[in-house]
Amino acid sequence: MRISLISTINSELIPIGFFGSEWLKLEKDRLRNFDLRLEALNEVKFKITSTHNSTTEVDSIFHNHWLLILCMIKSATQVEIRICRLIAILVFSFGRRNKESYTLPFELSHSQIALLVGCTRSTVTRQIGFMKSKGMISPDKNNYGILVSDKLIMQESTFVEHLQFT
Repeated sequence: MRISLISTINSELIPIGFFGSEWLKLEKDRLRNFDLRLEALNEVKFKITSTHNSTTEVDSIFHNHWLLILCMIKSATQVEIRICRLIAILVFSFGRRNKESYTLPFELSHSQIALLVGCTRSTVTRQIGFMKSKGMISPDKNNYGILVSDKLIMQESTFVEHLQFT
């Protein structure tokens, strides 16, 4: 079964993976602002219940939170949006607030970013340069890390706020 999330805010379709276990747990309360699209890729028996047998191993679509987030990031069509979303979620998870910006307390190489967002290193280099020229990010001169503008965080705030699956 192929499972996708559909944003109830902007109808964005976000493929999250393929599941083939006997039992698949879909926690409705954790979906928040998303609907589900389930597509059977072959013959499948589907049953909706309010509980499951606790002795049976159950896969959850939310089992690996970071895998889900990366799938959602990669679903954006524009590379700049993918990079901004990655930076925003990393700031949300690991960063700290300053007076006029946020600090991501570590750097990522352009190759690492390219791998995470699904593009080439040269594309990341070009986009990072563009983001620096717009004042969205800059190196943190005092510490090893990246300064991220309020503008970038605000731009991606809707995306980040709706990732609270835990």
